[in-house]
Amino acid sequence: MQRKTSMKEFEPYGSVYEQPVSFEKEDMISRVYNLVPQRNINQLLHFDCPVYLEMESGMAALVVGFSTELDKLKTFSIHRKVQLKPGVRFSLTAIGKEASCRLITTNGFAMVCDELPVPFFFNRILPRIQIKEILGYYYNIRNSGYRFRGESHDYYEITYVDRGCLRTTIEDTEYILQEKELLVYGPGQFHTQSIAEGESCSYVTIIFSMENLILRDQDEENKLLLNKIFPYDKKIYSLIKSFVQESSSQLPYLNTLLLCLVQEIVIRLLQSEFSDHKEERPIAITRQHYQDELLERILSHIEENICEPLTIAEICQRFSLSRSSLQLLFKENLDQTPKKYISDLKLEKSCQMIRENKYTLSEIALMLGFNSIHYFSRAFAQKYHMAPSEYSKQMFDQI
Repeated sequence: MQRKTSMKEFEPYGSVYEQPVSFEKEDMISRVYNLVPQRNINQLLHFDCPVYLEMESGMAALVVGFSTELDKLKTFSIHRKVQLKPGVRFSLTAIGKEASCRLITTNGFAMVCDELPVPFFFNRILPRIQIKEILGYYYNIRNSGYRFRGESHDYYEITYVDRGCLRTTIEDTEYILQEKELLVYGPGQFHTQSIAEGESCSYVTIIFSMENLILRDQDEENKLLLNKIFPYDKKIYSLIKSFVQESSSQLPYLNTLLLCLVQEIVIRLLQSEFSDHKEERPIAITRQHYQDELLERILSHIEENICEPLTIAEICQRFSLSRSSLQLLFKENLDQTPKKYISDLKLEKSCQMIRENKYTLSEIALMLGFNSIHYFSRAFAQKYHMAPSEYSKQMFDQI
């Protein structure tokens, strides 16, 4: 967190006061500094008498220390009136577009300007990247033997595998994306996609333009983003899930929200090289082992009985769990409710049954325990953004 001049940590350097200094009556002099944003601080001032700093507009960062040693300098946000003790070295830089500060001291002051041996870097909170536009986003459901011959374009493209396995090549290098894995294609990269025989795959595609606001970082960021497979990450999974869910919303500011979600996804991907994935789930090893075994048994039971009437109460009774314990188990490990998991699994099973072409849509709805064909169609469309009849047509048009 940022430091403020009202914190105890500022006390060695000075203090905050409320009433403006009456410099006209107390033999005081002043001048106004018009401040601009600076990334590098090259010099520090210090006086042999107290100095009063009164912000007249905007906000500023105050760099202070007792020497020119960079590792001993500290930065505080200043938007109040501050008195600095004699001998404290300091510099000011605007936060935002611009600011102005009145510096007040005594008539008989002595001031020294110290050049820093190397510039002090002020870390302004500014974006390094910006998602400018989302050109397309799709939830793709591909059947056995699917082949996309390939393309290249001028944009970034995220491919996230929801279910199944996707094979892709980038400039003749092959990558195999397993479930919950992600890959980013870069501008100008020729890429293909395919599904092996006997398999199917559902995956999310997001095509977007991105501006690198610090041009010297662009090559480094591309090294972190491109030509690699990103494994499952709980935060990124939650963001992708939110993107898919929100994309069907009709609420105001939807486009801005989608841009923000993609921006956070990209930032998390860039950070993943530097984060410790072992700390992602702070659960004791023994507890996690117990949870893994219990969850595996519950998921196997759900999968084996997906065509039977499944209720939360029945699952809780069968595995001697309270409803809240079951909810927590799914939330911590799958980041969704048991009810949502069962519904998604039923819909995935419905896709398989549609591809098998043995039953009508009404029969599939009945076999999977949906209340009606209308409820089944609505749930299917919410997840896959198409009606079951459209999905069936798409599957068999590919044959």
